[in-house]
Formats: sequence, C-alpha cells, structure tokens
Amino acid sequence: MHNPHIHARQDISASAPSLRPHAGPDGPHARHDITLPASAAFVAVAGIVAWFAGSQALAVCALGFWHYFLYWLAYRYGAVPLPIFKRDAVLMKSVALLALASAYLAAELDYASLAVVAAGFLLNMLAASALGSDRTYYGYEVADLPRLQVTRFPYSVISHPMLVGNMLAYGGTLLNAGFREQWWPLACAHVALNLGLLAMERYVAPLRLSIDGLARTARRWSWPSLLAMSAAGAALAGGAAWLTASASIALAGALGAAVVIYGYTLYFAYTSPAAPAAVRRSDESESTP
Repeated sequence: MHNPHIHARQDISASAPSLRPHAGPDGPHARHDITLPASAAFVAVAGIVAWFAGSQALAVCALGFWHYFLYWLAYRYGAVPLPIFKRDAVLMKSVALLALASAYLAAELDYASLAVVAAGFLLNMLAASALGSDRTYYGYEVADLPRLQVTRFPYSVISHPMLVGNMLAYGGTLLNAGFREQWWPLACAHVALNLGLLAMERYVAPLRLSIDGLARTARRWSWPSLLAMSAAGAALAGGAAWLTASASIALAGALGAAVVIYGYTLYFAYTSPAAPAAVRRSDESESTP
C-alpha cells in the first residue's frame, strides 16, 4: 500500500526528536474506539440485509471497498492513532477479501488465474514484510515515523510493489472466465481503486495538521463529505433494490442508511483532533524493517 521512496528525499538524524500525541487511557485511542463496534455493526447489517434479500452480490458490493476509504482518511488527515488505523484497515480488508473469495471460489477453478492471483498477493506480502507493519500503514503520515529509504526486495526492483501486487491479483481474477462473466465490475473496481491509491501517494500531500488546523478542516469539509456519503448510500440502496429485483424499500433503505451512518462515523473518528498532550520521543527508539 505504501511507497517509502516518496518520503525518502531527506535524511533525518537518528537523534532528531519529534512530537506525537500521548496515547494514555484518556488520550486519542479512547475517542477512536468507536470505529471497531461501528465496523462490526455495519458488517452485521450488510450481511443481514443481503441474507433477507437473497443476494450474494449485495453483500460482496456492500462490504468490499471500505478499506480504501480508511486508507484515504488516514493518509490525508493523519489524525488517527496508528494502532487504531492498523486494526480497522486489517479488519475491513479481511472482510473485503473474504467477500471476494466467496465469489471467486464459487466459479470453476482456473489454474492460470489462480497462479496470477497468488503471485500478486505474494508480491504484496513481500513488500509489506520489507516495510514493516507500521510503515505499511502510513507510519510516516500517521505516526511521524522518520523518513526511510527502503531498498530490500521487491523495492530494489519495482516502485509501489504493494499496489502493483494488488492490481496483479485483482486483474488475475479476470482470467477466470466464469468469474469474469458475472463479477468483472468488482475486479475492475478494485484495480481502479488501487490505481487511485497510487495516485494519492504520488500526488496528494498529506495534511498532518496540528490540532486546531485539523479541527477547522474537519468542520470545513463535513457537509461535502456528508453529501458524498449520502449519495453513496442512495446509490447502494438503489443497487440493493435492483440486485434483489424487489420493491423492498425497507431493505434498500436500511442498507443505504447504514452506509451513510458508518461512513460518517469513520470520517469523524479519523478527522477528529488528537489529544493536546504530547510527548517527545527519540527516533533512536524506532526500529527499521
């Protein structure tokens, strides 16, 4: 997911101190813990709605893309504590992969497709191992880790190997004719969103704002974000009615409302100001992957 070469343009002395929010019992972790029960509740609602609607496609589409939204919020704002972001991202990406697997494995096995999918995810995992878990999840933008030039394989031979691996894996599913016939929009959406992450990392400047600046930004963008998430909820509600070929306003409305509520919960949790208390640390205590 993360390309360390972007942040390797200047060297930081090992003794250079930096500031980051204090994460005590009443610190920033407490106010972000809402994202875990919110995620669990949304997964449950989406699963229940899909079950009553008798639509696997509804569950796959409703649950397959939330980790991209988390990546954007964490990268752009840099306000969420790193452990919270890692927890949420791992959870929702796991849900997305399970949703994808439920569709992919239901199709007839295609060994060429499976080999490409496995190669793509293997490249992703090797890149994550080279970076270490903290830098994989935007440790520089979120936790103020020092800049670091990573030269271990696969970064020694390719830029953005995590995103390239993802695109290879999702694109590889399209080699399976049975899966491609029904699910090609799903695979193409994943490829496009990974391209979007690549563009984000290359061309979007992370804010890493101060507490006051972050609060102003969150207030400034709250209404556009609400409108965008409301539109997404309405679109998914319409998709629910179309996929189920029914006029079940209750089911479609429940899923649409869940999308808006969950999206807005994540937005406010990931853009809320950090605690005012700060502690000074030495970069000597940081390990490099």
